[in-house]
Amino acid sequence: MRNKLIILIFSALILAGAGCAKGSTVRLTPVTLQYWRIDDDPAAMQPIIDAYQKIHPNITITYTRLRADEYERKLLEAFAENRGPDLFSIASPELGEWRERVLPLPKETTIPTQTVNAQKQIVTTNKKSATLSLLDVRKNFVEDAANTIVKFDQPDPEKPGENKIFGLPLSFDTLAMFYNKDLLRKANIDKPPATWKDVEDQSKKLTVLDKDNVTIKQSGAALGGAGNVLYSTDILTAIMMQNGADMADESGSPRFNVYSASTTDRPFPPGVEALRFYQGFANANTPTYTWNENMAISLDAFVAGKVAIFFGYPIDMQKIRDRAPKLDFAIAPLPQIDPSRPKNVPNFPIEVVSKKTAHPNEAWDFLQFATSKEQVSDWLTTTKRPTALRALIQQQLTDPDLAPFAGQLLTANSWYDGNDWSKVQKAFNTLILARPTFNHPEFQPLIDQAADAVSATMF
Repeated sequence: MRNKLIILIFSALILAGAGCAKGSTVRLTPVTLQYWRIDDDPAAMQPIIDAYQKIHPNITITYTRLRADEYERKLLEAFAENRGPDLFSIASPELGEWRERVLPLPKETTIPTQTVNAQKQIVTTNKKSATLSLLDVRKNFVEDAANTIVKFDQPDPEKPGENKIFGLPLSFDTLAMFYNKDLLRKANIDKPPATWKDVEDQSKKLTVLDKDNVTIKQSGAALGGAGNVLYSTDILTAIMMQNGADMADESGSPRFNVYSASTTDRPFPPGVEALRFYQGFANANTPTYTWNENMAISLDAFVAGKVAIFFGYPIDMQKIRDRAPKLDFAIAPLPQIDPSRPKNVPNFPIEVVSKKTAHPNEAWDFLQFATSKEQVSDWLTTTKRPTALRALIQQQLTDPDLAPFAGQLLTANSWYDGNDWSKVQKAFNTLILARPTFNHPEFQPLIDQAADAVSATMF
């Protein structure tokens, strides 16, 4: 309350001076921007907010942190009641379903700005500034981040459309491998797996069954399941891509169920091969059996020391440290099928401006400020998040926590461009849990059904 009073008094003084200044016709009025995000500590964002408010004392930015399990519901409720935030964050695969609620970056912003005129009087003028161009975005951000945030837009079918920038990333998160160093040492394993063949071999050594070889007392790797394996869609996607599957064609239509041009000589399409490989870790009749539906959620199992290898994102690093401060774990890059041709999977937050905001210029001006190299560097260090900016990659490669993620930034590729990511995840979960039967002994119809379900979510 005291800060708001100071701003109002300051604004009044400025207006008093500006009112008698020749040529000053702009009023400097207080502006409040509501900013919603998931999970990240507000304290980490506060230095960026403070720096922006210092040069824009009439703008107040209120940051709200919400839990992931309540975020979408509260966003939808707020927008339905016309009280939604001015700025908010969405996961990269979900940009399609939020596009109608998101305001693209304009070509310029106009912000009331205090200046001193020739008569040494404080005046307030509308300062017009060119915003980031498409060329700037492709030059500054890693390729997949740029490709994801730039979308073709044609609001009027009678007029030609154009590519526009629908959001900006603070970070660029990729899937990586977390491993329990104590469990690997006890199994006489001196380094984490680098390939999926290594994962198979090490998982066998790390898996501990009861005396009847039925109950899993210790899992080698959280693989093979769906509901209790976090990011199972992303893990299976990564294996499919690495195995040669084209996840989607240029129009976005799914292709993971069919042969790609380079895999026509195989007995099965690469997506089917990847599915069978993944399912094997949760099949009691295979040598790689290490997981089943009775296991805890993969992150919980890793925190409890019940699984040696867990696949997750940068945000999971702090969750593990908060919940198990004594757990001796490390992070390694995602295993590959062919390390000479690495392929990785991203899933990163995109900061966007609501189409309903009353302050679009200020909202977009702040996002450009927040995601700039000068401002985002400290935030990335504090939150332990990998950069979306090309200029900061080399710096992060020297950070032990961030190096595994930073090394994957240029080899990560998004593939989904539809309007319901939750249905894609449901389709993949169904696929993972499906098994051929006596009457239907093939995998192909199962993966075709998943592709059809994904196709139904495309624009």
